Order: sequence, then C-alpha cells, then structure tokens
Amino acid sequence: MAAAKRSIVLVLLILGCAAAFPAGRTSLFMAGKPAAGPLDLGVIFNTNDLLLEPESYQGGLGVKIGLDQFMLRAMADIVLNTGFNPFSLSVGAVLEKRLLPGPVSMYWGPSARMGFTFLTNRIDANDWFRSIDWEILTTGLVGGIELFIFDFLSVFAEYNLAVNLGVSFNRVSVAGSVSSSHKFSYNLDLGLGNSAKFGIVVYIMRKKR
Repeated sequence: MAAAKRSIVLVLLILGCAAAFPAGRTSLFMAGKPAAGPLDLGVIFNTNDLLLEPESYQGGLGVKIGLDQFMLRAMADIVLNTGFNPFSLSVGAVLEKRLLPGPVSMYWGPSARMGFTFLTNRIDANDWFRSIDWEILTTGLVGGIELFIFDFLSVFAEYNLAVNLGVSFNRVSVAGSVSSSHKFSYNLDLGLGNSAKFGIVVYIMRKKR
C-alpha cells in the first residue's frame, strides 16, 4: 500500500512539472536536436530489474518507430546469471498511444511477447536438473511515462499487466536415474514492484511537430 501511494505521488509530481512547461516545448533542455525526418526513430536500451545485481544482467535492446497516431516499439530482452538461472531470451512489441505530449509524455498500449528460459543446476554427473520454459505468448497492456531530457534523449519507466501462457520441459537425474516431465501453465503478471521496466531511448530522427 505504501509503495502504491508513493507511485501515485510521483506520478502527480511529474504531471505537475509537465504542466509548468510552456506549450510547444518538446524537452527539458532545448539542445542536441536529432535529424528531422518523416517519422520518429529511436534506439532503446532497457532493463527489467531496478536492482542491478553484480551476479546477473537483465536488459534489452530495441527500436522505436513513430507512426501517425502510435509509436511501435520492438524489443529483445536477455537475462544472464552466474547462478541457478543462467539464460533467458524474449522478443516482443508494444504499440504506444500518447496521452500527454510534451517533455513528460504518458502512454499506454497493447503488448505481446514470446521467448524461453533455460535453467540448470548440476551437482555432479549423476545428480543434476535441467529445464526449458517456453513463453508461448504473453499479451497485455502497458502504461508508462517517457521523460525527454533532450530532443534526442529520453528515459522511460512502465508497468505491464499481462496474461502469460507457457510450457516447461524438465529433466532430473538422481543418482544416475533420469526422469522427464512437462507442464503447461498460465498466470497473470502485474508487473509491479521491482519488476518494472525502465530504460533510455536515443532518437536518431524525430518528426517535426
């Protein structure tokens, strides 16, 4: 409850700051304009975890393309870990609808994602565990805020409400005896707390407004 109150206060503060800027302003600092073009085009660098732990990396790379009424965002996310969860890869897309133009831009839109996670835990040659979890489809809605520091550079933070459908294949060896199993699953992901996504966008081109 306290975290939700802090989030509401932060959003209201950002909206109040946005209202203080004069009409027509596109960023906090009017410097470093990208090339003018027929559409918006940016490169995205993001992370899925606000705790940047030294034993793991969670992040992604993508592109953002401006359409007439929407922004299309395509992403590839990767998770690397030296412990129990060594590797995860997913690809997805979001169709953003801008609600508030200006230096502080609020948006929402549908999202879709698919991918896989490879898990392994090895004690010795006879005792180990291996699993591949396939994210068949995750679809839902995102809501976020993008803050334009310069016309060519912005930072964003967002939450995702999504439904996930997946299947996992497991193999376990105990004293050399190997067994296999598989299981279908589905869940509702609220995308709250530390699982919020944030990152930066470097715009190579922006449409003249």
